[in-house]
Amino acid sequence: MRVISILFLLFSSSVYADLNKKIEQIIQNKLPQATVGIVVKDAVTSEIVYSRNPDKLLAPASSTKLLTAAAALYQLTPEYKFKTQLLTKGDDVYVVFNGSPSLTSKDLASLLASLPKKIKGNLIMDVSHFKPPYYPGGTSFDDLGWYYAAPDTAAILDANEAAFKFTSARLLNKRVQIESQKPDNPLHLINEVNTVSAQTEKNHCNMNIEVMPGNTLKLYGCLAQSKEPKIMRLAIPQPVARARELIENYLKKHHIALNGHVNTGKAPADAKMIASLESPATEHLIRHMLQESDNLYANSFTKELGFAVTGEGSYKQGVFAIKQILNKNTSVDVKKIALYDGEGTRYNLLTAQQLVNLLDSLYQNQRLREILFKALPQSGSSGSLKARMTKTDLNHLVYAKTGTLHDASSLSGFLMRPERNPLIFSIIINGVEKPIYIAKGLEEEILLAVYQNS
Repeated sequence: MRVISILFLLFSSSVYADLNKKIEQIIQNKLPQATVGIVVKDAVTSEIVYSRNPDKLLAPASSTKLLTAAAALYQLTPEYKFKTQLLTKGDDVYVVFNGSPSLTSKDLASLLASLPKKIKGNLIMDVSHFKPPYYPGGTSFDDLGWYYAAPDTAAILDANEAAFKFTSARLLNKRVQIESQKPDNPLHLINEVNTVSAQTEKNHCNMNIEVMPGNTLKLYGCLAQSKEPKIMRLAIPQPVARARELIENYLKKHHIALNGHVNTGKAPADAKMIASLESPATEHLIRHMLQESDNLYANSFTKELGFAVTGEGSYKQGVFAIKQILNKNTSVDVKKIALYDGEGTRYNLLTAQQLVNLLDSLYQNQRLREILFKALPQSGSSGSLKARMTKTDLNHLVYAKTGTLHDASSLSGFLMRPERNPLIFSIIINGVEKPIYIAKGLEEEILLAVYQNS
């Protein structure tokens, strides 16, 4: 028996030595100048299968959302729902927005359907649940105006974004044509975008966005000529103004008399309920957040966690809450991470080891494990991994959160192995001087080497 054990250990050591060499060679061939942190762990035995720079702080980008998701599941519970309420006191009516990230303009209309035909006082929008600022500190200036940097106020409608169709001009240096995808477009666009060749766009110009007052965006620069129109999603910079506009339009359309005005304020604690609208449960919202890497959802959960733990819905308190929750419920060492928001801006620094610790804690909880596997993108099947690893042995076997910045990429999750124990892994790549798809390919080659050699 002792001889068998020794032989097994020698065999395992040999296998892992080969794996180390293969992964090192893959990194040197793909991105030799990048900094790569990797941890691969057996989910059942806790054996470390592979490790490289496990404790090095790196920018994980949207893999940060795993921390946000975990904290929400632990603290708010999978069943928790955001509520948008219609209240009244005296002659006034209150629409209380509580940061529901999935709320749509149609949802708001269904809530307003409970309004009386005459309001003697004011209609007051309560948007006090979430505090400013409405952008995380690490948001890049050139991201402002794009849908993935939509402001996170308590009033969120249609993801605080609007879609437009961009059609190239037939002649170079002529204006691009921009059309709203919906008739009730909330944005005013100043169009100064010219059509150029692909080479000109690559080397000399971009399309830029300047956020201006009054839900106005100035678009300027260039866009490469293309045969097919492009659909682009832009952020609504002033969501509260948009909510006011929708409410005022609803009152006019449905002939509801308002003696006062539509303005903002805080609902009294003793206001009476007229109607309430609930969001889908947290486990479903988290699925969308992780599948689509939705920053607005992540920021809403961050502020909601801040409110739940400290009584204040702000980024600062939300980050404090996430750390407290993870410290209490998981094996994450919060002293070894730098967390500044819940979405994954450049300010955040995590280690591959701490991400694996987080995933391990979730995996050991059967209820949360089931939720997580439904929520995570699956290779060749869903979310941000739908088009990845489709023609490899990893197709349908990887459940993981992706992360992408201009010069950073990450992939953290689970590698399923038929008839073998699942593996928990985290790969973080920083200092990517080549196109980011090279880093994505490196992640996949590393996982394939692990799958075939462990």
